[in-house]
Amino acid sequence: MPSNAVLRWIDGRGWLILAGDTPASDTVRARALAIAAADGGVAYLATQGVDAAAEQILNDMEAIGAGAGYLVDVLTEDDVVIHDKLADAGLIVIGGDPSVTNVRSALVGAAIEGIQIAYENGAVVLAEGPAAMAFGEWVMLDDGQIGTGMSWLEGALVVPGVPGVADTEAAAVVMRNQPAAIAIGVGDGSALALGPDGEVEPWGDQQVSIALGPDFGA
Repeated sequence: MPSNAVLRWIDGRGWLILAGDTPASDTVRARALAIAAADGGVAYLATQGVDAAAEQILNDMEAIGAGAGYLVDVLTEDDVVIHDKLADAGLIVIGGDPSVTNVRSALVGAAIEGIQIAYENGAVVLAEGPAAMAFGEWVMLDDGQIGTGMSWLEGALVVPGVPGVADTEAAAVVMRNQPAAIAIGVGDGSALALGPDGEVEPWGDQQVSIALGPDFGA
C-alpha cells in the first residue's frame, strides 16, 4: 500500500486523482490525460445513466486532446460489460453527478471491481467532485449521515470544493465518530494526485488541506 507520513492508499500501478469540482478544470484533466497509458481507452462512468452531463464530460475531454472515449452506463449495461469496459481502460473519469450517495451506489460491485483492475494495471482514475469523496473510507451522505466509501484511502474523508477542511461540518462529524480519521479538503480548480510510488501531488490551483482526528496515529 503506497503511503507517505499521513496518507495510505490502495496498491496499484496507476494514479488516483481526486478533483475538488465537477467538471474538473481543464488543467487537471489535461494533466491526468498526459500521464494516462497510451494503449488504453478513455472510459467515462455514467453514474446517472447516459445524460447530458455524461455526454458533456466526453465532449470536453475530447476537446483537450483525449482520443475517442466511451461511456459506461451503470444503469442499463450488465455487470460483465461494465466490468470489462472499465478494466480495459487507460483513463477512467467519474464526474458529473452531484450526489455522493448516488455515486457510491453506482460504484459498488462490477464498476469498482473493473476500475480496480484497470488501476492495478496502470490506469489513471480521475474522480471529480462528489465522486472524489466516494473513494475515501468515510463519506458524508446526502442525508447528513456518515457512511463508508470505497476505502481506497485508508481512514480518510475527502471533502471536495473546500480549500480548508478543518472547519467543515463534514470533518467535524466524521472525526467525532471516527477520531482516528483524517480529512482531506480539495478546493475548486485543484486536485490531489496519488501515484504508485508514494507520490502525493497537488495539481491545478493546489488548494489541498489535511486535518487529523484527535486519535490519529494512536
